[in-house]
Amino acid sequence: MTRQLEDTIDSLRPNDALRVLDAVEGTLDALRQDALNLGETPEIRELVRRIDAYKGHLSRQRDILVTAP
Repeated sequence: MTRQLEDTIDSLRPNDALRVLDAVEGTLDALRQDALNLGETPEIRELVRRIDAYKGHLSRQRDILVTAP
């Protein structure tokens, strides 16, 4: 997740932040699928790996928001 997105998430109320995270995750899912549809190359594998890393960060951020008091 980029610093700018993290700052935006931190400035929002939890429910709004979760909606933004859901939207970003949906976009990453679509990009990941588009990349996979292009075929299997080392570059595509690296791109998918990076997308998965971003998705992992989004998931951790979501967990923080959900468990916050």
